[in-house]
Amino acid sequence: MNFQDRGSEPGIARNIWRGVFFFTKMYSPFMAMYFLAKLVCFYFSARFLYPFIKKNKKVILAFDGYYYNGNVRAVYEHIMQKYPDKYECYWVARNYKTFKDVRERGGRVFMAYSLLGLPWYLKTDVWLRVQTGIGIFSLLPHKNYKVIQLKHGVGPKGTMPSQHDFEMHDAWCVSSEFIKKRHIQLWNAPPQKIYATGFARMDLLLKYLKMPKEKLLKELGIKNGRKIILHAPTFDIGLWPWGNPYEEFEEFCKFCKEKNLILILRLHPFAKINKRKLKKIIKKYDNVYWLDMSKEPDTMKLLAITDILITDWSSIYTDFFLTKRPIIFLEVNKEYFTKIRGKPEVPPEYRAGEIVHNSEEFYEALEFVLKHGNRFEKEQEKLLKIIHGNVDGRASERVVRVIEELLKK
Repeated sequence: MNFQDRGSEPGIARNIWRGVFFFTKMYSPFMAMYFLAKLVCFYFSARFLYPFIKKNKKVILAFDGYYYNGNVRAVYEHIMQKYPDKYECYWVARNYKTFKDVRERGGRVFMAYSLLGLPWYLKTDVWLRVQTGIGIFSLLPHKNYKVIQLKHGVGPKGTMPSQHDFEMHDAWCVSSEFIKKRHIQLWNAPPQKIYATGFARMDLLLKYLKMPKEKLLKELGIKNGRKIILHAPTFDIGLWPWGNPYEEFEEFCKFCKEKNLILILRLHPFAKINKRKLKKIIKKYDNVYWLDMSKEPDTMKLLAITDILITDWSSIYTDFFLTKRPIIFLEVNKEYFTKIRGKPEVPPEYRAGEIVHNSEEFYEALEFVLKHGNRFEKEQEKLLKIIHGNVDGRASERVVRVIEELLKK
């Protein structure tokens, strides 16, 4: 049974299944057994240590994300810079890459469910996270903390948040008033818990767009300033939606080489691919860069240097609207993300760009965009306002206001 088919189950069971689904996507059965043993040890240690833990004078904030990126990163960096005397911050790392990224920036970080981090977990006042479902805080005994959902994206893929999802969070920070209304109307979300703060990661994108492109290219290790194409499909599509994905992708690499274009490949963390076969292809082309989150977690930095975005139903395109640059959408089954997965936060018709249905249409659209540019710019500007509200670089600060409001209650 697919994860997508489980939407009707009770909240707690659905959240447990969701956790199992995503964990098995990333790890082997042996790792799953190890993780289960670690959870049991963590749970009983938390129960034992709780009576001996004393609260800090400063408010402690925990930032929980798979990688050092997105809305949690933006809020984390904003608070670390502007409120170091008011808040004590630390990051919960789900993998060694994230642990290393935070440590290199001088931040405090603990591996998820680590006994070394347990004293901090027990003292945390506010948890900020980007995924729904069971979290570390669910295994902790005290109830003196608040939980804020910052969301990992906003797009046209269907989603089915349960009442249990809303109950286990004290606040949901969404991208705009429009998205807030969608949550209330479609999923009966409690209005008092939904805050239209804007997405904090858009603060980062706005900052990067004001920086010299050459500086960003140097940071990313990209050799020169040729026109850049970013290919970023969802995990459902994988590498390529039509024909033999590896043969079709190599044709794309050849096209970019002939046109003197740089191609950046950014696959979804859960995409099923043959890494060895893909590496063999990419090795042939010095203009192709494979920059998944495990190599470069900061998606906003990639969007800032990208001239043309290629995606499907990924929420990445709603962020890219801010750049006013061309988008090509790979269309496979337009009903999959709505009828099968449920209603989306963003209606499917809110995709402003070239929509293609096969490889032939794709290359026609790409040739057109390279020659004529973005013919959907005005439509993208309107949709950006609807989906992300007023992108003013202050979304992170509005999240801080939510934190302060919750702490007063």
